Amino acid sequence: MRWPIQIQILVPMLSVVVAAIVLTAGAGAWVSAVHASRQQEERLRSVVQTLTEAAFPLTESVLRQMSGLSGAEFVLLDRDGSFHSATRAMDPNARTAIAQVRNSLEMASLAESPPLVLGSRCYLAARVPVGRGSGRGGSLVVLYPEDRWEAAARQAAYPAILVGALAAAGAASVTALLARRFVRPIRQLGDRAAQIAAGDFRPVTLRHRQDELGELAESIDRMTEQLSRYEEEVRRSERLRTLGQLGAGLAHQLRNAATGALMALELHRNECPADANGESLEVASRQLKLMESYLKRFLTLGRPSAASPEKLDVGILVEEVLTLVGPACHHGKIELEVVRPDEPLEVLAERAALEQVIVNLVLNAIEAVASHGPDGARVAVELRRDGGRAVLCFQDSGPGPAPDTAQRLFEPFMTDKPDGTGLGLAVARQVVEQHRGTIRWERRSSMTAFTVELPLVEQTAAHAAPVDC
Repeated sequence: MRWPIQIQILVPMLSVVVAAIVLTAGAGAWVSAVHASRQQEERLRSVVQTLTEAAFPLTESVLRQMSGLSGAEFVLLDRDGSFHSATRAMDPNARTAIAQVRNSLEMASLAESPPLVLGSRCYLAARVPVGRGSGRGGSLVVLYPEDRWEAAARQAAYPAILVGALAAAGAASVTALLARRFVRPIRQLGDRAAQIAAGDFRPVTLRHRQDELGELAESIDRMTEQLSRYEEEVRRSERLRTLGQLGAGLAHQLRNAATGALMALELHRNECPADANGESLEVASRQLKLMESYLKRFLTLGRPSAASPEKLDVGILVEEVLTLVGPACHHGKIELEVVRPDEPLEVLAERAALEQVIVNLVLNAIEAVASHGPDGARVAVELRRDGGRAVLCFQDSGPGPAPDTAQRLFEPFMTDKPDGTGLGLAVARQVVEQHRGTIRWERRSSMTAFTVELPLVEQTAAHAAPVDC
């Protein structure tokens, strides 16, 4: 059976508090009732003492006046036990009952005396001797209504009971509010945990909580951020794996087509020796070889490459790539600038993979400026050393990525190009990270810049672990 935590908190706390209040209120009521009874008894004892020691005759008028002051009924008996006077009507049965009341030298406690039923009413009775001041002697029977005695005790105990009841109600209300104050955030955290399990990774918000529950909410937030990152990594890996599986057949066919086109170029060179050294044929041949290497890379996308890294001068590699895209820039009237230092920038990398990164970034820059006309179209490639890292910066004068894709450019299949696949930057990021580098993008005034940082050979040699390409 489900036992809500609110009940677990409320019932024990409330039980202890209510028990303490009940005991306190009961003790107070009992003390008040006893005190009220004693006060009644003292007043009655004082009246009785006045009557028994009075020097004046105890006439019926005197007894009635004393009855009005004390609330008791009085019966005066002669020395021989016959009735002399009384403050209430006395029938034979009442006379018989009163005659049986035991005589004592002093009036005992009425609360301890046996009740005496006269007519339809019950009395507490006591019988004391009357002194010589009465002129006749005899005894005085004191009859006090039992219901009036109990009513006085109840009236004295009522305030303590009322205060106890109010205190118990207040304690119950306060305890319920405290339990609710603790249970509500716990319930919120439980609901949030269920939402996280369903894939909703929004942060938890508990306002004005500077306690353990607030710390628990912060821990859940950190866990949520980690789960969000893990989920993104899993999705990314699944996309790459799916891409490799679905594209294997298509890539195989494209490789065959590229190999056939390359063989056709070689045959043309053999058949037309005059054109064998033409620049256009050389560019076409290198493009087909690059296409073949890209397809190999595509087939192993999402898996480690078996190729071994080698020491490469990034500046030379960039110049070789730019010779391939030079005709496209010339055709599109795009200004192409290259800035590189005089010193070599050597990195340890897989040649085909790093060449693919450079080609992707340069072609993206060219496509970005070409789509907005030749006026002011400019692509700049800058190479520099920054400490122990080689920095490659590719800038273009294009408009930059669309706002809805700007934060997810390096995710697979994320593109704002009508005919794009969204794989170029994803592959570039994978290659750069496998070479212990970083890649990022930013807007610099009117230029869009993609920056790649790779550790130089002296920095890479300091690490014992090999590069996982």
